Amino acid sequence: MQWLVALAGAALMAACGGDGDGGCSLYTGGSGNSCGSTAPTAANLIIALDKSSVANTGSDNVVATITATDANNNTVSGAGVLVTADAGAVVASSAATTGTDGKLTATVSIGADRSNRTITITAKSGSVTNTATFQVSGARLTGTLVPAVVAPGAGGQVQYRLVDQSGSPMANQSITVTAAGLTPPEVTASTGTNGEYVYAYTAPATSGSFTVTASAGGVGDSQSVQVQTVSTIPPVTATITSASVSANPSVVGVNTTSAPTANRSEIRALFLGANNLPIPNVRVRFDLDSDVNSIGGTFSTDTSMVYSDANGLALSSYIPGTRSSPTKGLTVRACYSETDFAVGACPNWTTVALTVTAEPLGVSIGTNALISSTNDNLLYVKKFIVQVVDSAGRAKADVDLAVSVDLPRFRKGSYIAGTDGWIQNETSVCDSEDVNRNGVLEAGEDINGNGSLQPGKSDVSVMLLQTKTRADGTAELQIQYPQSFGSWVDAVVTVSASGVLGTEGRTTAVVAPVPVDATSVKNKDVPPAFVTSPYGIQAGCANPN
Repeated sequence: MQWLVALAGAALMAACGGDGDGGCSLYTGGSGNSCGSTAPTAANLIIALDKSSVANTGSDNVVATITATDANNNTVSGAGVLVTADAGAVVASSAATTGTDGKLTATVSIGADRSNRTITITAKSGSVTNTATFQVSGARLTGTLVPAVVAPGAGGQVQYRLVDQSGSPMANQSITVTAAGLTPPEVTASTGTNGEYVYAYTAPATSGSFTVTASAGGVGDSQSVQVQTVSTIPPVTATITSASVSANPSVVGVNTTSAPTANRSEIRALFLGANNLPIPNVRVRFDLDSDVNSIGGTFSTDTSMVYSDANGLALSSYIPGTRSSPTKGLTVRACYSETDFAVGACPNWTTVALTVTAEPLGVSIGTNALISSTNDNLLYVKKFIVQVVDSAGRAKADVDLAVSVDLPRFRKGSYIAGTDGWIQNETSVCDSEDVNRNGVLEAGEDINGNGSLQPGKSDVSVMLLQTKTRADGTAELQIQYPQSFGSWVDAVVTVSASGVLGTEGRTTAVVAPVPVDATSVKNKDVPPAFVTSPYGIQAGCANPN
């Protein structure tokens, strides 16, 4: 997205070194002739950003184009420009002075900080200064009460997990928890290697409801702890028409005695009722369904009962032991009911299969700067390469692969004809309306009220060109999408390899947004297929137009 910001200011002159060494500054205005000729004069700086927001995965950058002009808006070549950014961002400038076209580019990355935040880019030339901002987003913080109802004076936990837009854990992030009435009332700590943190508390001697709020990575979470001698959470009266459980990742590595919780899989149970409405307060316990292969392991929630939240979700984490399993040889079972039930009972259940592996392999995904079109010029095709290696870095052949694509955000706006081609004018960047990622329109999800979910599941598709790695340990995959969707939707491609250890057996590529071809952008005489966003033009995620 091109954001144009201009500010008039004083002229830029070359400045001499004050200690007589003849040094000159390209950025600070001054006078005197000991430095030689006067530097070109800039009266304005224009900053254009190629996008207004990036995902917090660290794989995406913002390109800032700074144009220096004089008082008559003519471009100025050779003007010194210093580009900086705050909030921990990293700047790489293409040059110290503007080129013959009066322009200078700088690439800005988010740096090591993956928290949600606003980054300000500052361009300075002499006494002329201008700024532009972009957003970093994608962090998610979720909390699970263990248990949801605590007896007066007893102990409890709130288990937190912080992940980025691709679902990868955000480790070593500061987290602050406040809980008036509980002990301790406030804690500041850091997330672990899996983005996890456990707030352990002691309930007061008196009954009541206590709010626990947490903030980490620029996002927050709020939970309500019930301190009662008996549960006051009402039973579920709605009919549960759909119950499912998923594991992410579905291939997880064994743990060692020295790092007993290093590897884990997030378990999510989802409960829906009539018209696909989420059902809260469903009682859930997770177990290994008799563990017929004696693989072992534990759950972060142990045997505690978990209650589904307002989105119909009940969460836990499976933490493997030291034994591996056959492929899909471990079953995680979510036992559930509308009312409380005893440990060991399983009134209703839904299951998911996992693979626990001990073989240390690694998976990576990459791509190039090219995209192509199908023969009918209706679809864009973007290819990726997947590479699998063993612990010594040697290529691993015949490894089964699985791939999926998520569309976390969509963009609104249109392209405007400029002197050098078409310029994207984004008016809004919106999170996916499909909160539960189940492709079902549920209550509260249709933010813009147009009767459907944006973006649609079929707006971007993904396919493996080889389902197993070749002799060199590689395989290709591609995403494809109608050209009219180009640059208006973000995609996260996830690849997992069967029999690959822990988090190394799963990797993601963030494409934010999906690209378009440069030829169409530069051809100012012909509007491109993506000239207007298929999700609307007007600002506001609640606006369907």
